[in-house]
Amino acid sequence: MDNKYISCIVPCHNCQDYISKTVENLINQTIKPLEIILVNDASTDNTLDVLKQMEVKHPNIIKVIDLETNKGPSYARNFGVENSKGEYIFFLDSDDVAEPVLIEKYLSRLDELNNSGEDDYILCFSAYIQIDENDEEISDIVRGIQVGPGEILGYQLTRNYISTSGVLIKKDYFLKTGGFNEEIRYSEDWDLWLRLAQYGGFAYVDEPLVKIRRHGSNLSSKIGKMLGAERAVLKQYSIDFIKNAIFKRKLSFQKNVVDFVSVLFRLDYWEEGFIELKSLLNEGYDFYNLYFYIGLYYLKHKNIAKALDYFIKTINIKENHGAALNNIGAIYLYYGKNQLAEKYLKLAIEYFPAYMDASHNLSLLNKRSLSLEDLKFTWRELREVLTRYTE
Repeated sequence: MDNKYISCIVPCHNCQDYISKTVENLINQTIKPLEIILVNDASTDNTLDVLKQMEVKHPNIIKVIDLETNKGPSYARNFGVENSKGEYIFFLDSDDVAEPVLIEKYLSRLDELNNSGEDDYILCFSAYIQIDENDEEISDIVRGIQVGPGEILGYQLTRNYISTSGVLIKKDYFLKTGGFNEEIRYSEDWDLWLRLAQYGGFAYVDEPLVKIRRHGSNLSSKIGKMLGAERAVLKQYSIDFIKNAIFKRKLSFQKNVVDFVSVLFRLDYWEEGFIELKSLLNEGYDFYNLYFYIGLYYLKHKNIAKALDYFIKTINIKENHGAALNNIGAIYLYYGKNQLAEKYLKLAIEYFPAYMDASHNLSLLNKRSLSLEDLKFTWRELREVLTRYTE
């Protein structure tokens, strides 16, 4: 493959401080893209001037589109795709940085996986590193997974493994799915991945080829709204559809059951999920995920003592289970056992330094009277590397 295939789409809104470096790294790719489309989403700073200067400097590759009113990143990305010429679309956010070999390695990976000639893989993504405003790394490598085309939908339904920034997609499939849903402000990327996963596989490169910037103005920093949006995305699919997809994964029966229950709980199907968990328990299964979700069930129903018992069973098997450690610490806070609470909350933060729930609970140590509503419980298992959020 060569550059005739790749159109880079960068939505731009008030990004004057970062966009030059973002574009420079795209221009300096070892396999250069056909075009870099910069969609100015009605910026109120000097972003448009910066974009036009780059367009003048690189007229053969950079194209600036100026939107008069702010439409949001989904509209900007869709509009960029509509005005693109490439067979593949590469999305990058305006403050992120792609390694110079990214396009080369993505195309190589797609060729490798599609060598059967069936073109089963329609998207490519990679591991990434999180950086701050000063380009300092603030996380370990955030890794994804490589699974077969028939499994990716089930994996994606349980958790979104893919950041929008740094994704390469075959344009015809992007258009076939309708692109980003412009009505969704949060989790719009996950919504798109779920639709794409019904058409083909996702290729993964296990190298950090993107640096993703985290700062207070990131949309993804609004964690509460994201969680609500995730639930709305899931509700588009029937329970049977979700279950069938999850059970197509080449994982153990019990792992598929527990991951299915995690989705049921997110959709408030608590009793249905508990029936699945009890069935595993009655059959003699003994593993930490099972105990963690049983603990969540009892926590939801305010049976705090039983919840604590099952969270402790969780860490007896997996001592670095961050969510269980936080929930144990929160329950001990509720019971007024502050020394124990401090022990478990500090352990959670030691294993997961960016852990917001545990940090919040730790800040309540000196508060005299606490209700359950004062505490932050974690209602799903943590990623290996946490996303850096702000309140």
